[in-house]
Amino acid sequence: MASWQTANASFKMGVTAYSETPSLPGLGGAYYVFQSATVGSDKWREVLTFRHDAPVEIPRNQVRFVNDQVGYVFMGWMYGVTTDAGATWSVWNAQDDLLDWECCNYNLIQDVSITPDGIGTMRLKPIPQRRGEVPELHTKDYGRHWSPA
Repeated sequence: MASWQTANASFKMGVTAYSETPSLPGLGGAYYVFQSATVGSDKWREVLTFRHDAPVEIPRNQVRFVNDQVGYVFMGWMYGVTTDAGATWSVWNAQDDLLDWECCNYNLIQDVSITPDGIGTMRLKPIPQRRGEVPELHTKDYGRHWSPA
């Protein structure tokens, strides 16, 4: 188990990685649990859990704050955003939200950029000939909803 956290003036976000116990040597992935809490509190709220088929380092550069109210996280094909300092979260999942998407592209979301007014871009890394994958998505509501360019 490994964990990491970061904070701004209002809320903190953290990631804990739990390794799977493989049935065969050399196999097994890890679960990455993203959480948030108010600064000064130890009451953590789960944002999303992502299972990777191989243990990778905690994605510290994929946990970001826009300001004291807005923060977001992303890994693989999942993205979570809060606009109220972590009190509530909206989770986007390519498996449910990307039309005709074919699982599993562990490197799907390459980068996300959100501005303080809620405009943003999600840059993707599609697998050639993979159904449903596009190079880029756009949002006007901090990433609660994404649409192709």
